[in-house]
Amino acid sequence: MRRPLLLLASAALSGMALAATRVPGTFTYYSAARDPITDANTGSVVIDEVNDTSGQTRFALRCADRDRPALWATLTTKNALLSEDEAYAGLKPAVTIRLGDDPAVVLRDSDLVSVVDTRENVLTRNIGFQGAVVRQIAAGLNAGKRLVVRVNRRTGGQALTYTFPARGFDVAWAGVNGCQPYGRVATAAPRATTPSTPAAGAPKFTEWYFTTCRDTVSGASRAGLVAGRAHLCDLVIETVPNGARPVAAEFRYELEYREGGRTGKLTLPGVDRWPSAGGTVTRFRQEGSRLVFTLPLNVRVRAERVYTSINVTGKVTFDNGSVKSVYEPLPVRPGN
Repeated sequence: MRRPLLLLASAALSGMALAATRVPGTFTYYSAARDPITDANTGSVVIDEVNDTSGQTRFALRCADRDRPALWATLTTKNALLSEDEAYAGLKPAVTIRLGDDPAVVLRDSDLVSVVDTRENVLTRNIGFQGAVVRQIAAGLNAGKRLVVRVNRRTGGQALTYTFPARGFDVAWAGVNGCQPYGRVATAAPRATTPSTPAAGAPKFTEWYFTTCRDTVSGASRAGLVAGRAHLCDLVIETVPNGARPVAAEFRYELEYREGGRTGKLTLPGVDRWPSAGGTVTRFRQEGSRLVFTLPLNVRVRAERVYTSINVTGKVTFDNGSVKSVYEPLPVRPGN
């Protein structure tokens, strides 16, 4: 069923006619400002893309949506990223980001938002970022990690890749007080501490997502699966540790598809488990507060049916007996 038209998020560009301060010798500049009525922090930090000599491509972190405090970001490019019709239908390009040498992250649809100007006109060369991913980007840049953004448009064509250096971001971020209200000490991101003894209950899961999947034959990394090819895909779970450690996990799968003009879902039999007990091998590693499960995934090709997504439900058991679940879809592209 076709989705109804959706109202755009209130993500209008606040005026850029603010006095901008460039951090010397960098691609980064910032505008420190506050709303004259509410005192809300309305500053912004902007990084120019390193390869666009026209100066039309930039990444901006914004402290407010108009006069309302809200941390969000925009990617502005010299290329059209989506059409006005796509924006009003709630359709967005596929976006992957990478901070420094960290694993690449395929953003969820809910991480992205269409951008409008003050007259509610869709800005088709812009895509907005919202939620936890913006805090992740800010923390990464503040730690000196460059940001790379890759955009795959719904109209197809060559993927667009943009690189934004981190040099000078820490100075600019301090210049806008970390997008926090003035009078409060700025921070890049909260740091979790690990208790020495396990607490009751599971660690808090703050977000979860798939990074790019690796083709087991060619070794190519992709944002999602290609039908008919075996992949190893990392499901990352961000946590606030409480001392409890994973001791077991299981994963179940559901396929979404199109067939004969209809859409449907199919629950797959069987369960992948860690530690593995024969059959397919599911692996686990822990990277600080991150739990990373590597899942062996393969969606077969069928002539009469097009699979569009494999939806993964994971259940993690911890050494104190607590259990916590996640659900995350992964896009599937038709095989050649």
